[in-house]
Amino acid sequence: MDCTTKGTWVTFAGGSLGAQAAVVLVTKADDGWAIVTDRTPFHPVSLSWLDQPGDRGWMTLADGQRVAVIDSREGLWNVATATLADAAQKRSDPDIHAVVLHVVDAAPPAVGDIVTLEVDGDYRDALSVQHTGVHLAALALNQCAARFWTKDPGDPDTLGVPNLDKMAVTGSTISPDQSTDIYRLGKSLRKKGFDRDAFLADLSACGQRINDTLRGMLSTPAPVVVGPAEGPLGDRRHWSTRLNGVDATMPCGGTHVADLARIAEITVALSGTEEGFVMTTRAVVV
Repeated sequence: MDCTTKGTWVTFAGGSLGAQAAVVLVTKADDGWAIVTDRTPFHPVSLSWLDQPGDRGWMTLADGQRVAVIDSREGLWNVATATLADAAQKRSDPDIHAVVLHVVDAAPPAVGDIVTLEVDGDYRDALSVQHTGVHLAALALNQCAARFWTKDPGDPDTLGVPNLDKMAVTGSTISPDQSTDIYRLGKSLRKKGFDRDAFLADLSACGQRINDTLRGMLSTPAPVVVGPAEGPLGDRRHWSTRLNGVDATMPCGGTHVADLARIAEITVALSGTEEGFVMTTRAVVV
């Protein structure tokens, strides 16, 4: 596949950690060289939602030299100009395609070389555990907050309750140890019927109810799927599992554990802010 016309073909959603690939672009980056290949198992940090960091790992060059991939990032390729596009350019432009930039701080390969790509599996796994914890915590938050809606805002989550997480989250950061989500409870939410003051007054108890809900979700573990398993980076992907026997799905471009049985516990802590609240989530493996 020529990724300069269709974007990078990625396999991270299916859990892939390695691949052979052809180098199609080498360009200077602030912290080294950015290498684009026709396909890759590397999950890059997204340009639009910077929650999960990019994979790290290694690239074995044609001469056998193994160099570190210190970061992986989403980039945009402009077919019309045959250059990397500015991040502000519209993705709806048919000439713009998403590519993965593998950042190395050593001498780069040449365009046309065949390289072997290897993802750091331990780092990927730690991020995947926390990302799965984020999704379950968001659904548990929505269930806890359901009682504070005075009218139906008309935007249910996959389990059928108002999707406070989607409507209020303004930022999310995932690390190997925890995740942090920032929520703004502004005027638009109040107009939709959310009782901000009552929710914040009940914040501590809500945190306890979320943790109780999370324990219930993990009591009936089920497989987790991100699909499609492979395809162009710019394609839309979905995360899905079963929670207490009910199918649950949501859009997601990250990586996850293959089964909820991997996770022993997920706990959250809520803290109020001037504009809303922050939810810190920690997932622990069995």
